[in-house]
Amino acid sequence: MIEYVLKNGEDLSFAKAFWKECEPHPYELRRYPLYVKVLRLFNGGKSVSEITRATGVNQQSVWSWTTFRQKPKMAHYLAIFLQHGVPRPGRVWLSVNNTPGHAIPLGPVVEVPESISGWNDVSEVLEWLKPLERLDSSLSREYLFGFLVGMVIGDAAKSRERTWHRHIDLVLSKKYRTNKKIGEFTCACARSVGLRMHDVSDQPKKMGKPHGFYEWVSQASPLVDWIFNVLLGLEDNQRTTYDPVRMDWVPACPVDFRRGLVQGIAESDGSVSIASQTVEFWIGPNWDFFKQLLLTFGVKSFRNREALSVTKSQVVKLGAIPAFSPHLRTKRYLRLVKLVSARHIGHGKRIPNEIRNFLMDNCAEASVPRLSEMVLDRFGIALSFEAVQRWRGRGESLDNANRAARDPE
Repeated sequence: MIEYVLKNGEDLSFAKAFWKECEPHPYELRRYPLYVKVLRLFNGGKSVSEITRATGVNQQSVWSWTTFRQKPKMAHYLAIFLQHGVPRPGRVWLSVNNTPGHAIPLGPVVEVPESISGWNDVSEVLEWLKPLERLDSSLSREYLFGFLVGMVIGDAAKSRERTWHRHIDLVLSKKYRTNKKIGEFTCACARSVGLRMHDVSDQPKKMGKPHGFYEWVSQASPLVDWIFNVLLGLEDNQRTTYDPVRMDWVPACPVDFRRGLVQGIAESDGSVSIASQTVEFWIGPNWDFFKQLLLTFGVKSFRNREALSVTKSQVVKLGAIPAFSPHLRTKRYLRLVKLVSARHIGHGKRIPNEIRNFLMDNCAEASVPRLSEMVLDRFGIALSFEAVQRWRGRGESLDNANRAARDPE
């Protein structure tokens, strides 16, 4: 450290070897020249009191700096630079963990690309990142990371307060119990790449909402910034809610990563309609990106209003991915399984009498979507929305006629 400072003085060019050039606060930029001056005077044999008088730095700081018990933020980065050297072209060093406030790097230090040209750029980063716990051997790291990135594109907020690093904040409704499994699994995916993430106190019911909310939060880390800026290709002032991701490199990625990505997005923003026999993904403004991602699995889709829709002829292909996680077995996944395995009444064929009677008998008990699912559960047959609506309407007409006959007034 002293040798480098004697040779290079206040030169901060080493900062270019790090993510966003160490993101120094102006205070730290003023502090580093003082640190250099203190070390130079110390190397010249000056005492602590003499150095204090010459620099204006208090004696406690002079003592801790010259004994290397403490140092300013930029000197911490210099120490890492002296240990790791210059990164490869197009890459920088990034510290996964940092202290709050001035964000002193705590490591581990990983080498990350400043842009993504292909899967190798991503896989090399995964090699650097060490899991915080033992992984489920049935799930690859490529899949886990893909699922995490999918959740980041979808439901998870990527908050950044002031100049601090981003963290992942996932809030899911308590309406479905399986949402808790989604949150816990997302935490496991985050920990698989060295990010701490855990549940926090549940949120209460909000105005007009019948259910409360689960919540999970990750640590704030430059790694989350890197995922947002480099993997998703977004600027700091952009948001996934309004700005499309730029991830042209994804179609050439391994199938496990792409499958995890699909399932992370689907568990965030997907819905399955038995009545219309469609699966919809409410992923605006990322319609084009997700359409191309599904095409890598041979699934064709089209934009319908604000959603990307997959209809009858493509649902079986969607089930082969599968679009929702079999590991989590959410309500969406189970509905997709039903839809994929359903039988259909051929064009021009009549609906069996027992199904007609079932629809008319239950017309007062359920809506068209609910009746559609009841028919599928009982008979294993998927009927079109129009067919269910037609026979439900006949049942209502029959009920009205019977009531009128009983009460002619």
